[in-house]
Amino acid sequence: MRDVLAYAKARVLTWSVLAVIIVVAASIVFLEDLPPVALLDGVVIGAALLLPIIGVDAWRWCNQYHELNLTPAEDPLSRMPESSDPMAQQYQSIIAAQNNAQAALQVATQKQTQTLSDNFALWSHQMKTPLAALDLLLQVPPVDIQAARTEVRRIDRYVQMMLTYIKLNDVNRDLVLTATPLTPLVNHTIRELADLFIGKNLAVHVHQLPVVVTDAQWLGFIFEQILTNAAKYTESGSVDVYAEADAIVVADTGIGIAKSDLPRLFEPGFSGYNGRMNQKASGLGLAMSQTIAEKLGFKLSVQSQIGVGTKVFIHLAQKSFRKE
Repeated sequence: MRDVLAYAKARVLTWSVLAVIIVVAASIVFLEDLPPVALLDGVVIGAALLLPIIGVDAWRWCNQYHELNLTPAEDPLSRMPESSDPMAQQYQSIIAAQNNAQAALQVATQKQTQTLSDNFALWSHQMKTPLAALDLLLQVPPVDIQAARTEVRRIDRYVQMMLTYIKLNDVNRDLVLTATPLTPLVNHTIRELADLFIGKNLAVHVHQLPVVVTDAQWLGFIFEQILTNAAKYTESGSVDVYAEADAIVVADTGIGIAKSDLPRLFEPGFSGYNGRMNQKASGLGLAMSQTIAEKLGFKLSVQSQIGVGTKVFIHLAQKSFRKE
């Protein structure tokens, strides 16, 4: 009964037109002084023609309406009845497009959440090493203050890395592009990492570097990750930073990287053979650096040879540079 009432409400314009036709016909019969039977005949003939059409239309409409009421809320498009009405078809197309967009957004959100969870797990694992080392240092009197400070600085760097990771999706909104002299920027980063180089008695040479238009904060993060890796995997020798062609090069004399690891160095979570053997890497630093570099218009690449050392290239966007 509710379906019939809904149909009657949906076709209210049709009923209004029929009512107007009957009123007009009655007016003509009255004004022309025709016998009332003429109006009755017209109504009977019209009803004989229209009732079958209205019946079929009502049956089809009520069936579709009933099926729509049975459509599951969690997946409405799976059982949505087909319609021959162009307007209804257009509405269905709009709903389908909106549903697909919503599904794609949900998948992207789930993927982003999973990535964040995975990377946070990697970061948490990386944090355990300096925390455990600091705990041991505090248990053995007298406390080695210098060693404890070194571990605290490592923890601080890891915390800063995660804060940077959280801001990674909004790099474009946080960019401040200025003419940036690279020599003082690299020197500042090296001073921040001094404990790593001093602890291994590594020499660090910063050659004359150009001035480039970039964001100093984000580029500083890239240098920090590259120089940290250089210090981690270099037991003796030196680290050099210099300009070459279109790139800034950070070269070390460390243990090198296996050739099979080079193609995957910038994948999130990939620490490679060296990272697994030394348990010093989460695989986040280089992946984040490549992402930031691309947003700055740069690109990172690596050349390495086992037992000889590694060169990391920061390929800059500018074709010409101004000397400092």
